[in-house]
Parts: sequence; C-alpha cells; structure tokens
Amino acid sequence: MKAGTKKLDAVAESRTWKEAVAEETEGMTPEQIMAYFDRGAVRRRFKAALRQAERAENAISKKRKK
Repeated sequence: MKAGTKKLDAVAESRTWKEAVAEETEGMTPEQIMAYFDRGAVRRRFKAALRQAERAENAISKKRKK
C-alpha cells in the first residue's frame, strides 16, 4: 500500500478555527456566545464565507485567463 501525502492537516485546521472563534467571542456575554453558536447564525456565517471564497476564486481565475 502506497502512503500518500496529506492534503489537509485536520489538527492545524481545528487549531486555526478554535483560535478564530476565541478571538471573535472574546469579551462576549454568555448569552452572546450562545447566539454566536446558534445553528442559524452559524449557517449564515458559513454561507457568507463560502460566497467570499467563491468570489476570490473567480477573481483569481479571471486573472489567470488574461
């Protein structure tokens, strides 16, 4: 069996996510933190991040075509 190279470092991604969340929730009240993790709010932030990534990807691909 051939060993492959990792394309995603899950531990590093998890650490990055935890650090970002800690930074964003710093100073929030318990109620605000609960609202931050509300499923609907998480879904909206995720969709917004996806849209932003898609726009960035489109901009990069347009530059490559030139």
